[in-house]
Amino acid sequence: MDKKVLHRFFAGTASFEEEEAVCNWVDASDKNREELIKERKYFDVLLLHQAKNSPSGQAARRFRLPSVIGESLKIAVAISVLIVSALYVYDRMTKPAPVLAMNKISVPPGQRANITLSDGTNVWLNACSELTYPASFTEETRNVSLKGEAYFDVSEDAEHPFVVQTNRYDIKVLGTKFNVQSEELNCEFSVALLEGSVELTNNQEPGSKFRLAPMQKAELRGNDMVVDSIRNLDNYRWTEGLICFEDIRFDDLMKRFEKTYDIHIVIQNKRLHDYRCSGKCRVSDGVDFILQVLQRSTRFSFTRSDDNTIIYIK
Repeated sequence: MDKKVLHRFFAGTASFEEEEAVCNWVDASDKNREELIKERKYFDVLLLHQAKNSPSGQAARRFRLPSVIGESLKIAVAISVLIVSALYVYDRMTKPAPVLAMNKISVPPGQRANITLSDGTNVWLNACSELTYPASFTEETRNVSLKGEAYFDVSEDAEHPFVVQTNRYDIKVLGTKFNVQSEELNCEFSVALLEGSVELTNNQEPGSKFRLAPMQKAELRGNDMVVDSIRNLDNYRWTEGLICFEDIRFDDLMKRFEKTYDIHIVIQNKRLHDYRCSGKCRVSDGVDFILQVLQRSTRFSFTRSDDNTIIYIK
């Protein structure tokens, strides 16, 4: 592998094709991994030398995936790939372990992303969500980490369970379809199982486990986990570019619009906060059109700020 390409890879200035070539080269043999680690150490020495003459630090490397076009929605996904070189085991010869390549996808407000993992598992990520996963699954379990909301269609592999790690619960499956919502900021957590079987483990109480059957939903309410039947699949059709809501508070619906359309909404009409509404629309309809439709059932007006970043509802 050309050292200039490796140095651009370490610095975060390599092209997408070069990034992919390096990852494939590293996975090809242990010798290549050892060479990568050796060259990384040399690169770090160069950085330290340059740091003496420059006050600026190295910025975290980030790059963007090509846009993903969903039904009626063009998606631009911010993705950063972190390659972490570490020594996991020190034997008497201090032999380094293979490089662990981890990918991280961060989906900004107003967008969503669809990816296929190395095992064939298909994942949809909703707006304001983040998924961390290995470039290839080599462990006994296929572990990924999620912040936000995602829909998983897991490729079946009885010998290698698939585990979704969140801040509250770990979800273990063999092959199934399910939706996960894990919001750390709002302390929200829910799992909706559409097919197959999942096992939930409380991170704070490892001995606390329970299973869900198909068409069941587990939702954290306060400190209690409540299991109920799924009566309406519309809530999980966001992967199709749909916004479905049933008997939802106007205030909560506006919060959903904020994430979907990357805009801030200020409700100045106080009587609307607890107004409940139901409906179904496409993301591509746009927030202005949807608000106009809602005006047919309750009286309010709305205006935009001069820079179009805020909607005021009066």
